[in-house]
Amino acid sequence: MSWVRLVAARLHGLFERKRLERELDDELRFHLEMQIEDNLEAGMNPVEARYAALRSFGAIEPMKETYRERRTFALLETIGQDIRYALRTLRKNPGFTVASVAVLALAIGANTTMFSVVNAVLLRPLPYASPEHLVMLWTGRSDQSVRESRSAYWNFEEWRRQNKSFADLAVFDPASATLTSDESAQRIGVVRASANFFTVLGVQPFKGRMFSTQETEQHQRLAVISYAFWQTRLGGSQSAIGANVELDGVPYQIIGILPAEFRFPRLSADVWIPQTTSPDWQSIQSARGTGSWFVVGRLRPNTTVERAQAEMDAIARRLDEQLPASERNLGVSVVPLSFQVIGYKARLALYMLIGAVLCVLLIAATNAAGLSLARSASREREMAIRTALGASRARIVRQLFTESLALALISGLAGLLVTLAGIRLVLAIRLRDISRLQQLGLDPQVFVCALVLCLVTGIVVGLAPAMTIARRDLRFSIQEGGRGLSAGVAVRAMRRALVVTEYALAITLLAGAGLLIRSLWSVESVHLGFRPERVLAVQLSSPAFSAIQQQAGFYNRVLERIQSLPSVENAGIIENLFINSVSEQTLTTEGERQGIFERLQFREDGVSAGFFRAIGTPLEKGRFFSSQDGPNSPRVAIINDALAGRLWPGDDPLGKKIEIGPPDSAGPWLTIVGVVGDMRRRGLENEPIPQVFEPISQNPPRLATLLVRTSGSEPLEMMRTIEAAVHQVEKFVPVYGVTTLDDQLSAFLTERRFQTMVITAFSGVALLLAAIGIFGHIHYSVATRTQEIGIRMALGAQAGEIFGMFIEEGLKLSLAGLGLGLIAAFALGMLGRSLLFGVTSTDPLTFIGGSLLLIVTTTVASYFPARRAMEVDPLEALRQE
Repeated sequence: MSWVRLVAARLHGLFERKRLERELDDELRFHLEMQIEDNLEAGMNPVEARYAALRSFGAIEPMKETYRERRTFALLETIGQDIRYALRTLRKNPGFTVASVAVLALAIGANTTMFSVVNAVLLRPLPYASPEHLVMLWTGRSDQSVRESRSAYWNFEEWRRQNKSFADLAVFDPASATLTSDESAQRIGVVRASANFFTVLGVQPFKGRMFSTQETEQHQRLAVISYAFWQTRLGGSQSAIGANVELDGVPYQIIGILPAEFRFPRLSADVWIPQTTSPDWQSIQSARGTGSWFVVGRLRPNTTVERAQAEMDAIARRLDEQLPASERNLGVSVVPLSFQVIGYKARLALYMLIGAVLCVLLIAATNAAGLSLARSASREREMAIRTALGASRARIVRQLFTESLALALISGLAGLLVTLAGIRLVLAIRLRDISRLQQLGLDPQVFVCALVLCLVTGIVVGLAPAMTIARRDLRFSIQEGGRGLSAGVAVRAMRRALVVTEYALAITLLAGAGLLIRSLWSVESVHLGFRPERVLAVQLSSPAFSAIQQQAGFYNRVLERIQSLPSVENAGIIENLFINSVSEQTLTTEGERQGIFERLQFREDGVSAGFFRAIGTPLEKGRFFSSQDGPNSPRVAIINDALAGRLWPGDDPLGKKIEIGPPDSAGPWLTIVGVVGDMRRRGLENEPIPQVFEPISQNPPRLATLLVRTSGSEPLEMMRTIEAAVHQVEKFVPVYGVTTLDDQLSAFLTERRFQTMVITAFSGVALLLAAIGIFGHIHYSVATRTQEIGIRMALGAQAGEIFGMFIEEGLKLSLAGLGLGLIAAFALGMLGRSLLFGVTSTDPLTFIGGSLLLIVTTTVASYFPARRAMEVDPLEALRQE
């Protein structure tokens, strides 16, 4: 018989098992009856005839087994039997099944949720052609404090001309513009990009085409729009290609529409236009050093990031010789584009959360293993009978693993419901600094992860009872105390090891949660340098005025109108109160003979006279700006404490002069008229930066944040009133992004609060599971040592001594786990120290507090079974023997 026919026949036997069994029984019965008839004809009586026929046939059951093995796949059939038996066993023990499934489902669901986040953010490839070859190039060396600064266009052109590692380089500069129409004006995201930007990424348009290099060089005003912009603003019109959009009062012709799936890391844009359409393009081309341009490159095949970095370092050294002294030693940093999807701290936080949920899974599996091990005590007689009937040790171990795998798979199905809830929770929180979360969902990779977790969990849960059975002679198991498997020395040692493991993992999570809680408290208590309560923040942009006086006049008219409103205490204007990064610039101070310059990170802003009063920043020295600081008045500036301490440590800065740029630049000299306190403008966890403030009449911002301090407790109630007041000054000014400073500050803490909440919740679950583990261990210890307790009490032991014996046993196990867990917790703290704020990774208060909490939990969990032990009646205990 060919192997194809053999496989087909065995598959047929597998699915027609019942019918073939009936046919086998009928055939055997027919032959037995024929043999009995022959014996009767030979003169035997009916009884002798039957026995003789049976003897001639031999053992019928082994014969049937041989037939079954030839008829079908024996292993598949026995596995099916094991699965059916496992399901019946779980159904007959609902308490054990429900408790184990609930614990494991929560753990598996939490792990699958975290994997889905990591898969969407880190593992899923970027939607570009060969994304592994894409990199970002930054101005700044890895050994500098600023290593990811934007670049000047001149640098980009030189990098592109001199390199041999890249197939091509492209630049882009995200900004915003006012989309105007006859009815309204709205602020949208705009990106100025080189013509080869989409070619470098390998992105093809959904409709139309991209702008070409020739069109870019001719400064043609063309636009490529996003799919979302086409749908929402243009209604998906088929005539969109060739139509015009008006940006800041200038028409741009739409020539292409991007695909719906196109995204770029940390960039939200509606319209893409050529970089040469910038109003000050000539000065942009000639500027050197740092600038406003992002640079993206595609590596040549077989070129590594390290090789490209080495070449760019050499190019940077050559370019240094062509730069003025103030712009030298900037360097170049080459970073894979995939790393830009999520920052280092957020990436580390995700890995830490994965570690936390894995700890919870291990604790849950260990707890379920302990329950399974305790449950195996009641099945000792069953296992002994199966062994006596001929079942091999491997067959019994396989049955135990089948039961644990069935339990894990049921838990996995329930865990998928937990995963769905977890995904919805993560999406609802809207973690703003983690890109690609919108792609979060259940996909094949997530299901594979859930299946793997189920298999691993099933193996872990079934390992303890299987090891015990494999090492034990079931025929003499009763001799080891008479109380079953749980009374055996090997079993007790296994249960102790499981409890110690649970406590070691629990203290690790408790320490991590404590450090994050301490960090959150420290972040929430930092000195902001301003008072955010009752302050409304409104984004607006000035019309396309050509003169500085016109822009400043618009802002002043808006402020006058807002100040006249009831319930408004103060109002001020700044471009952006909160900023993401600070570029490194040259600042010159006036010396006795010539200017003394240095490069440092600082922020330059134009602000209104009432800005500092509106946000409550204190004046340390000098004065605030006033209406006398007009466009034709002497140029003045206010600096903060950080810059004053950097430029004139221990000296009075009032009356000193500074210049933004090197000594030979044409910039104006600014006279210091005031010093204000430091403000945390880069978020709560970043130290204040040096700042230079100028009057808006002398340096008005193109975009502005209007800050309004109200007398009412709900600033958002004034949103409509303020919007109407702005439109009374200028009808088509976009007013958008209305929020409060309290809400903006709260957004900075969203991720940290989420991390802390998750770790704290998981550590609480771990502590609860550890308590259940120690409770179960002491409870079964009391149950299996009842005879020993009776003998001790009969020999004079007091109830208090029995109580203390079991409390001591629980504390010994918890202290053993505590010692191992503290070592892991110290290592964890060192690894995640970049996630901490205002607390060290070895904070003694955190570790002492976590240890005390664990000991108290152990004492409480051990109390009830220990109290039951001290109430044992010695006569009743001895009578059980």
